[in-house]
Parts: sequence; C-alpha cells; structure tokens
Amino acid sequence: MSAADDKRKAILDAASRLFIERGLAGTSMRDIANELGLTRTAVYYYFKNKEQILKGLTEDVTLAAKRMSETLAARRDIAPAEALRGLVEQYARLILSRPAEFRVVDRNEADMPPKLRVAAEAARRQIFENFSDVIQRGIDSGAFRRIDPRLAALSILGMCNWSAWWFKPGGRKSEAEIAALIAELAVHAVAAVRSKRAKAPTVPQRLQVLREDLDQIAHLISRGKP
Repeated sequence: MSAADDKRKAILDAASRLFIERGLAGTSMRDIANELGLTRTAVYYYFKNKEQILKGLTEDVTLAAKRMSETLAARRDIAPAEALRGLVEQYARLILSRPAEFRVVDRNEADMPPKLRVAAEAARRQIFENFSDVIQRGIDSGAFRRIDPRLAALSILGMCNWSAWWFKPGGRKSEAEIAALIAELAVHAVAAVRSKRAKAPTVPQRLQVLREDLDQIAHLISRGKP
C-alpha cells in the first residue's frame, strides 16, 4: 500500500469513527482534519466533501464485497460446501477488517447521492444472489439440506453483518479465526444430514437412507434436473 493509500485509509477510518460518534450531519470536514492532525486542505486533496467520503467507504466495503463474491460464486470447479465456506469467510473478513466503515455505510444509505445509493443497493442484491446461488447448487447436488436457499442466504449474511457491531479488534481471537468460525457455522447449518451407516445397517436405517435419496430425486425432478 502506497503512502497515498495509507493517508486515504486513515481519513476514511477517522471519518467513520466520527460519523458513528456524532452522526454524518454532526461531523464537519474540519472535525475530520483535526482528528488526524491535518489541515483541511490535506483532507480536501483526497475527498472534496462528506459525500465523497461516503462514496469511498461504499466502494471499499459494499462494492468490494460484490466483486469478491462474484469471483468465487462463478467458479464451478469448487464443491458447493467449499464455495460457501469461501464466500462467508472472505465476506466476514472484509467486515471484520473494517467494522466501523461497514456500520457507517449501513446506517447512512439515505444520505448517499442517488447514483451511489442505486449502486450500493444493486451490489447488496448481487451479494445476496451469489450466496443464494451457491446454496442452491449445494441443494441440487445433495450436499445441502432441502431448505429455502434465499432464507438461508439472508440468515448467513445477517450473521456476518452483525459482527460489525460486536467485534472488538485486539480481542482473544483474530479476524481470521472469527471469520473461519463463522464460515464453519454457516456450512454446518446447511449441510445435509445423512444417516450413519453401521457395519450391518438395520432395516429402519436402510429405509431412512432410501427415503433421503428418494426425496433428493423428487426435488431434482421438480426443478427439471436430469
């Protein structure tokens, strides 16, 4: 990261803290400059106004999350469980690395310029669709339980998003460890539950496995799958 990138990130970080403490309307460009010990001119070099700062935050959080999820969701060489694990882990890590920024973007959508607000809404919808599609692939392959993929995606995204409010940097677990745990919980929540086959399965056990297989076949037929 260059010195200019470091300065830009420092301004966004300081602005996020102040926006949370005082609100967007209650924070001035002078406040942001004072927080960093900079002149207003130095801040204006990177951002002309608070709307530009909000745009920068949206690009670094929401639009970045969209790009990341698109790349992984488009891959068909990864098993659904690993694709979902990757989606959740990278999304959670992004939020955990910028929790204040995420909260500001989430709370101040109404204050965004119309064009930026439309782009942010479209990005969130695409993230949701990417998660839903991967979950649906897992259901179709039999790797995931037959659940509502959209409801599952909303629940998983909600679990990730909420981390921006409770995560405190410097705690006993790192960002990477927490993101991995959230991803593990997400995959476990949707994974198919298969009957355990004993060395000599009983008749009820055999019937249970057969029912599960028939249910999966019926589901695939109903979706027009071969």
